Amino acid sequence: MAKKMLITTIFALGICFLQSCGNTNNHPNARELDTTMHPQAPLDSTGKAKMLLDNDLMFSLSGTLAEMNIAAMSGNFDLDFASMMILNHQAAIDMSRVEIAQGRDEQIKEVALDIINVQNARIAQMQQFIMDNNNKPFKALQVDKKYNGLSATIKVMMDKMNNMHMTGHTDEDFVAMMIPHHRAAAKMAEDELKQGRNQELKKLAQQIIVDQNEEIEEFKAWIINHQ
Repeated sequence: MAKKMLITTIFALGICFLQSCGNTNNHPNARELDTTMHPQAPLDSTGKAKMLLDNDLMFSLSGTLAEMNIAAMSGNFDLDFASMMILNHQAAIDMSRVEIAQGRDEQIKEVALDIINVQNARIAQMQQFIMDNNNKPFKALQVDKKYNGLSATIKVMMDKMNNMHMTGHTDEDFVAMMIPHHRAAAKMAEDELKQGRNQELKKLAQQIIVDQNEEIEEFKAWIINHQ
């Protein structure tokens, strides 16, 4: 009983900010594959809570999404980008571990393994950047710290992922969740190219855009081939 209450408490934190943004179309066309693979499930709040509790992929996200939701923006766009991208990558790694453990499709499991290897290396690179630059003085950009593009991108990602119907098939659910997740990473990287100042991070952001978009196309092709 205590263990059940602890799990419920953990998910309450994630559920409190995963607010519904409405139903998706029942039959998404190819241009809509970047938002969801499945139609919205007609669940009430109790049903949605049970869906989240029963799905290991969503469970793996709960802690990281909670961190992203409460993370404060410093006004130094490079540092904020690095901090949020670390959390974004960690979420991808956590989902990929579930896919490798429970998925059945070898192609998708191979992609998941590549995500783990590549994004772990990037996390280390961005952590080093934060350590080297966190205490350096900077001239803050004249932007609202609560709305600097990064926060808005994270909210869009959360809404899209929250509106997905979890099928219980790990490969399908993993692919469906990773598409909006990758879209968010690419959008944050595009914002870094526009607003960031550090050339090292801009170079990394450019590579993130390329890699994430390539994997999105691979995921979308896999969906079409498995309809």
